[in-house]
Amino acid sequence: MEIYMKSLFSLTLITLLFTSPTYAKKEMNFAARKTACAEKAVGDTCSFQTKKGEKKGTCKEGKKNKEVLMCFGERKGKHGMLKELNLSKEQFAKLKVYREAEKAKKDERKPLKEKIKSLREDIKKGFISNISDEKMLEIHREISANRAKLEEIRFSKMITMKNVLNEEQRKKFMELEESRKEKFKKRNGKHKKNKKDKK
Repeated sequence: MEIYMKSLFSLTLITLLFTSPTYAKKEMNFAARKTACAEKAVGDTCSFQTKKGEKKGTCKEGKKNKEVLMCFGERKGKHGMLKELNLSKEQFAKLKVYREAEKAKKDERKPLKEKIKSLREDIKKGFISNISDEKMLEIHREISANRAKLEEIRFSKMITMKNVLNEEQRKKFMELEESRKEKFKKRNGKHKKNKKDKK
């Protein structure tokens, strides 16, 4: 009887999961993206309907199944920013080389971030256990040094963009960066507010 009840519970849970509105929405979205590229090739423009209206994009290979073409909407991230700058082929090629170099720098950034996180924990523990002022300052200086290294890596992006873009594009780039930061602040603010409301 107990085994039967467990099986029944599992079956009910699976049924609820696969018939939930969220799952249905995802499936519908998947079908719409797939249909939009049914008779198209990789790189062709496409469009599909979303809750907010029509979304335009490009036909690309599916992430899980490379044989299936899917319509991926244009992202407003870094690549979306580059499109808005109207880059020439030469500029795009230079930035492609830079992006490849950036991938290698990710390996440099990760240990720095982890070190900063670890040192912050040391500061907290040291504060509670009342370690010496000298030791606290030593940890603080180490955090500052690692932050400076991180900033240097990040700043290399601005130097590259300055050397690749023309004056008009540089102005546009700064506007887009400011807009991106504002959106991030708003999103972060909402996230923090939701966390407080849940408490």
